[in-house]
Amino acid sequence: MLPILFKIQFDTFASQLVYLAIALAFVAYGAWAGAHNAEKKEHRLFRALPFAFCAALVVSLATVWAFPPMGEALARAIRCLVYGFGALLTLSAALYGYKAAPKKDDAVAEALKYGAIGAALTIAAAKVGLTGEMGRGSGLPLHTYGLMIATAFLVAIALAARTARNTFPEDIVVDGKRVAAGPLMFERTLDIGFWMLISGIAGAKLLFVIVNWDRYSHAPLEALSLSGGLVFYGGFIGAALTLVYYCHRYGLNFLRVADALAPSLAIGHMIGRLGCLAAGCCWGGFAKAGSWLGIRFPSADNLPFGGFGTSSLAFSDQVKDPRWVDALGHVHDHAVEGATQISAYAQANGYTLPLYPTQLMEVFGELVIFCALLFLLKRKRFHGQILATWLMGYAVLRMNNEFFRGDVARGYLFQYPADNPVLLSTSQAIALALFATGALIAIVQLRRRSRATATTTAGATT
Repeated sequence: MLPILFKIQFDTFASQLVYLAIALAFVAYGAWAGAHNAEKKEHRLFRALPFAFCAALVVSLATVWAFPPMGEALARAIRCLVYGFGALLTLSAALYGYKAAPKKDDAVAEALKYGAIGAALTIAAAKVGLTGEMGRGSGLPLHTYGLMIATAFLVAIALAARTARNTFPEDIVVDGKRVAAGPLMFERTLDIGFWMLISGIAGAKLLFVIVNWDRYSHAPLEALSLSGGLVFYGGFIGAALTLVYYCHRYGLNFLRVADALAPSLAIGHMIGRLGCLAAGCCWGGFAKAGSWLGIRFPSADNLPFGGFGTSSLAFSDQVKDPRWVDALGHVHDHAVEGATQISAYAQANGYTLPLYPTQLMEVFGELVIFCALLFLLKRKRFHGQILATWLMGYAVLRMNNEFFRGDVARGYLFQYPADNPVLLSTSQAIALALFATGALIAIVQLRRRSRATATTTAGATT
């Protein structure tokens, strides 16, 4: 339970040189990643440039948060860099779209599409970073949550690429040449992984804004900030839509590709939930008095290095909560006999009241699902079986886990019971939809397989 592992402040010339070195390395990596995943050698440069300029735009924007308050000259230079790199990103993205278009007739449309993406990123960067104080002094903190999310992505994409290579053993024809599908799917999985990451973050933020619209309706520009919450279901929906589009564009069987990616989703989500535990987010409801399941989240004062001034999110929430909780874990708006005031307890002890470890519950559940998916992967009977199993398995896990959740950021469609609701949160509603989707996929694919088998048998008999 350590939200920030360490933090670098860029208030000296030496530390700013370190920042410059990190920035250049990040831009170089962006260029390499863009070139490495190009489908054709002649497209490598055109693909490397927009990735490099996008990385440079991110670095310029990050400077606004990392550095202490800037003088007018430095602030003007950073603004010029943001707009300059944004313009270069837009132009290079349009050029890549023009050069890499599958058909010459589509070249202009592809150029406009990619150019529009670059322009949209530039506008968003300017709105988020250049509105307000230039130099916000946050330094470069290594958040445990962010580290675990990055680790989850790397582990998931590496496993997905390997699984895709092994589950596509046949040869296919590409540009008139017969090639092995496995290595090609390995590269395409790495490529789609990047876009699924971007769309996943956008979807996770969008759903958080939707379920907390009362907060963002008064300050809509805050919705563009990466600070604040992310909702897993929003990330999953955003990534899924991106995968559907990618498979359609390249003529891939969506269900077959999704089967290869599903185990990675489970293990990645499991690792990400460990980040939730460290940050103290997605916390559980109040445990009953004496329950061995209860865990307490600390204030910054009770963390190593003073938590670098950052308390766990659960503690930050409870220290401002004026309500009361009784020995059964029931919450009351007023004082009752034998109950404890939440904020008074947190302020006096520097820890939250004992909460159910919903993060660890989901970690264990996702691990079980991951093992089950790996077992089924080599024994699957139809395309979509692994995806359907994950959809139904995770839906059951999440539906039950929600009964123990204590945070309300995910919102409720309606509250039952009204005083201490356990139904029906937004996440529970989505879980029901996911279960129905998984069941529908399984039923449709099984019927198709049965019909194909019957047709084959009838033909053989004839």
